[in-house]
Amino acid sequence: MNFYINGKKAATTSDLKLTDLLKESFSTKGSYAVAINGEFVPKSKYETIIINSEDKIEVVSPHPGG
Repeated sequence: MNFYINGKKAATTSDLKLTDLLKESFSTKGSYAVAINGEFVPKSKYETIIINSEDKIEVVSPHPGG
């Protein structure tokens, strides 16, 4: 199954939870905001969301100091 994360194509062969994707791809100590297909995802939903084929996932981190 193919999906996109921050504009880059990625693939998985099994169901992938959003929390697992974030752990694999980003620092667990950092804070970030996530949108899937243009819709903001509250942190309280991360554990329940399964990535679907062709999903477009955007992950952004704050950068202190402007």
